[in-house]
Amino acid sequence: MKQKFTKKDGEKALNNSKKQAEATLKDKKKTLHVLDDAMKKMGELPMIGDAFKDIPTLCDVIRDYVKGNYKEIPVASIIAALAALIYFVSPVDVIPDFIPVIGYLDDATVIAVALQFIHSDLEEYRKWKEEQQE
Repeated sequence: MKQKFTKKDGEKALNNSKKQAEATLKDKKKTLHVLDDAMKKMGELPMIGDAFKDIPTLCDVIRDYVKGNYKEIPVASIIAALAALIYFVSPVDVIPDFIPVIGYLDDATVIAVALQFIHSDLEEYRKWKEEQQE
């Protein structure tokens, strides 16, 4: 079992999930199911650290995108965000989640890689979301 999961490993895992994300994104119901699963898993995490704090925002931007509320984001960014969440909710991980402390290292790395890729798009979404609440 692998106990070290590098950024390069995270990039590879994210890329491996992109085809599944593309297929999932074509089915609104499946996409929303992944988002629900991600939020459920968030509630089950033994600790919430910085690595997972943006998962609700990732879910929100994808949800707003598939519902047609927010389209000012490249589809590649939506696919990257969805691919990261698919990896996060998948029971098949490089490092199994049940292993104390390091079990979520791979999930956190994949999320971080996706966030780095879509950072500016996510900031624009946050601004838009704030404007909607005014």
